[in-house]
Amino acid sequence: MAGPTGGSVTEDSGRRSVGRGGDRTELTPWEKLGGAFFRARSATPVVLIAVAVLWPTPGGLSLWRAAAAAVLIAAGEICRFAAVGVAGKCTRTRGANVKELVTDGPFARVRNPLYVGNFILAYGLVVLSKVTWLLWAFPAAFFLQYAAIVAWEERVLSGSFGAAYEDYRREVPAWIPSRRPFARPSAHAFRRDIAWRSERDSLRAIAIVATALVLKHLVLHRPLAAMLSGIAGALGLE
Repeated sequence: MAGPTGGSVTEDSGRRSVGRGGDRTELTPWEKLGGAFFRARSATPVVLIAVAVLWPTPGGLSLWRAAAAAVLIAAGEICRFAAVGVAGKCTRTRGANVKELVTDGPFARVRNPLYVGNFILAYGLVVLSKVTWLLWAFPAAFFLQYAAIVAWEERVLSGSFGAAYEDYRREVPAWIPSRRPFARPSAHAFRRDIAWRSERDSLRAIAIVATALVLKHLVLHRPLAAMLSGIAGALGLE
């Protein structure tokens, strides 16, 4: 999350609240759930990856499916790269102690470019997996989780930055990029070095998962007899 200085989530008499200084507004149950989802957001893709890799699927991998998946994965990562190059470390926080409001670059057209990129990228992996029921189950689960996360983030940012954030929220859509950028963007220039440092681990993880999915189709779920026959033929034993 990229946000302003001064936001905090505190425990007040056993109840979650958010605000600046002495101004405390109790979070709704939906926003509390969003805060929990936010803190666990790095762990939730593990379930998707496990299902995509381990769930049995018939047949091999067609060229059109591999190409469609590659386009989606690349598009999602480009969104992420553009966003982290502008927001930097603001995107790596695990709590509500936000430092600054980022409204420049892709954030000037859509409030959640990282989440948009995450969805497109992950959907590419779903397409590559060939697990048919994930084509609808993943979007449903993703938007349930991230709708709650965004509700929590918006409460935090509104409590931290007040009217400035409310103006930004009114002018910039949450999920579908606007053709017209935000009229008063923050002064955050794109830094390729920051984007690269931030995304190196993500790129390695994407490569590993994509390779595992390809191997799943080419090796793991082929009939044993056909696989042994292919090995024997390659060795000239048939």
